[in-house]
Amino acid sequence: MTVKTAPLAAWALIGLPVAALGLPLVVYLPPYYSGTLGLPLATVGFLFALVRIIDIPLDPLIGTLMDNSRSRIGQFRPWVLAGALFLMAGAWLLFMAEPGVTATMTFLALFTLYLGFSMMNLAQVSWGSRLSADYGERARIFGWWTAVNVFGTMAVLFVPPIVTALDATATPGDGIRAMGWSIIAAVPLVVALAVLIVPEGEAPAGSHRVTLRDVRDVLRDPRMVRLLVVDLFLSMAGGLTGALFLFFFTAARGLAPGAASQLLLFYFVAGLAAAPIWVRLAKRYGKHRATAYAGIVAALSMLLVVLLPAEPFWIPAVAMALAGLPFAAPAFLLRAMMADLNDAQLLDRRTGGGRETETTGLNFAILTATQKLGYAIPVGLTYPILGAIGFDPRPGAANSAGAILGLELLFVAPPAVLAAAASLIIWRWPITAEAHALIRSSLAARPSAVEQPLPVPVPSDAPPLAQAP
Repeated sequence: MTVKTAPLAAWALIGLPVAALGLPLVVYLPPYYSGTLGLPLATVGFLFALVRIIDIPLDPLIGTLMDNSRSRIGQFRPWVLAGALFLMAGAWLLFMAEPGVTATMTFLALFTLYLGFSMMNLAQVSWGSRLSADYGERARIFGWWTAVNVFGTMAVLFVPPIVTALDATATPGDGIRAMGWSIIAAVPLVVALAVLIVPEGEAPAGSHRVTLRDVRDVLRDPRMVRLLVVDLFLSMAGGLTGALFLFFFTAARGLAPGAASQLLLFYFVAGLAAAPIWVRLAKRYGKHRATAYAGIVAALSMLLVVLLPAEPFWIPAVAMALAGLPFAAPAFLLRAMMADLNDAQLLDRRTGGGRETETTGLNFAILTATQKLGYAIPVGLTYPILGAIGFDPRPGAANSAGAILGLELLFVAPPAVLAAAASLIIWRWPITAEAHALIRSSLAARPSAVEQPLPVPVPSDAPPLAQAP
């Protein structure tokens, strides 16, 4: 089933303010809190990592509650609305902080923001998996999601330069606060649009009461484990690059902060432009192979960025554009693959004769939790390491050759290794387009136990139809 453009665009726009938070949280806010607001470098790294780690167990809880919930306005709309309120409150607390802010207030602001982030993001991706059951169409749906995410990530880059252009006396803090206000203003607009015109999609029949046993069964699925490991590795690779980006190009390459931010623009423009290419590759070669290709390109491009000189400016600009080509691919491809895995697990439960439970929200919550862990580890690990090797994060600070070398090694080696490893792991993903077509036809041939008086008998030693070798 092809989803019409208007509701698809409205659904995808939910991610615009959510995505706009990603870059500030990884690239701008940690250095801002440590260099301008005065919190110690190790404290900033600890807080930004701690909140993400604490938030991780909340994702499966929210996903389970989402699977269990129904309302007069649908399953996902209430979660988008509630998440919007938390996200706006957290953004105000975090972006409007003044010098002298305490670690406690920073923690509360981050926690509130991530709670809203989780609710909106989980509701959106779960909602998106219901818009179509077609293998190729899901790549298109989540391709739109990624395109909007990249645009939101990229658009927030323009906010500080606009502030500076309007007011020559503006400080970096003014740019940070303007980022926050732009995100807060966008939330009610995109949420209202989605709630009003996006259909809920087809909900599978069956039990809506997810239990701990269901959580255990999901986590024991080897296909789920493979998907989570790949997502963790690719998220860590991106998180490491983002956490060290400004430090690398300002301290190790001698660029001004404004020039470094311009490099990010090349990175995200390339990622946005390449998104349709990855959709076409996914339809032609499979979503898993397209993900593997993206990981290989990411690993090679990181080496290119480090080896090339920083002057003239066009050289690192071209290198960052090449590095940005695979940026958008893993996020939407892995979520489209998760939607396919939902179908496979549903078929397993039907053919196994057990209790048929919907775990769409739970599955996407676990995937989101893995991604958060992947982005939490880099800040929590690399910032203390930088402090231990004597790196000074203050703008214009003089750093030793050893500190710069350590920064360069952290910036290039771990992301390249992680991206390459993820490509190898995902290469043999079992749910291809052909396998998914068989899964959907088998689901159609085996109605839900809720819809028929007697279950279809299956021998106890028969393997699940959806479990590929």
